[in-house]
Amino acid sequence: MKNLTLQIPKSWFRHFYILAVFVYTYIFYIVTNTYIFRQDIPNWFTYMLKTLCGEERYAYASATKTYIAIALMTLQVYRRFYDTHFISIFGKSSKINFITYLVGLYHYVACGLAIICEAPKFADYSSEKAETVNVADVTSIDIFSIFLFLWAWWHQHTTTKILADLRKNKEGVVVTDAYNLPEGDWFSYLTAPHQTAEILMYGSITILLWPNTTWFFVFIWVLSNQVETILLSHWWYQETFDKFPKTRKALIPFIY
Repeated sequence: MKNLTLQIPKSWFRHFYILAVFVYTYIFYIVTNTYIFRQDIPNWFTYMLKTLCGEERYAYASATKTYIAIALMTLQVYRRFYDTHFISIFGKSSKINFITYLVGLYHYVACGLAIICEAPKFADYSSEKAETVNVADVTSIDIFSIFLFLWAWWHQHTTTKILADLRKNKEGVVVTDAYNLPEGDWFSYLTAPHQTAEILMYGSITILLWPNTTWFFVFIWVLSNQVETILLSHWWYQETFDKFPKTRKALIPFIY
């Protein structure tokens, strides 16, 4: 029972992305070798997938879509590594639950596996035509998904900088751990736009990989987790700041 109440520094969020950078760098290397250079998948990697993801797995998305999804997620973890190490200012007294920390460490590893376990050549069954990367396979929906991801990706970075700047003076020196009311960019419309951006990014990958069922469950997990966090943050801001803008919404701009 003690582990359930064990609190650790919130700055340990950085560990999620240290691990994720190593994991996704290797996964990106593996899919590049497999789809671009047509090399065999290492036996240990195949055995790991069978152990963790089960057998009789079908690949629904093409190699092209899989490669794009892995590239986008790799881009995301690299940027989050940068954000958490060089942008975000963690309060000295801010804590997170140890169980939450363990879930966070597992999350990005699981996300990578969710894409790979139903990918051509990595799954047990797939169409031979779909086993190589081909730019001609990219559809207008895929392009929409990519631009949606990159749009949310950039705004998550921008809003992260806005939050960090609230704790700095004009010279860029950290002067406070206090929470202040953020303004600008998507904060003009939403309480926690950096988390809304997370939903949009995972949603775009869901569209790209559809009907990858494993990733769909990842998206449902992220959606439920982020919506809960967004609502709690929204209610906290409303109670804490008298000047909280009434036009600022929790989930959907101008609506709710």
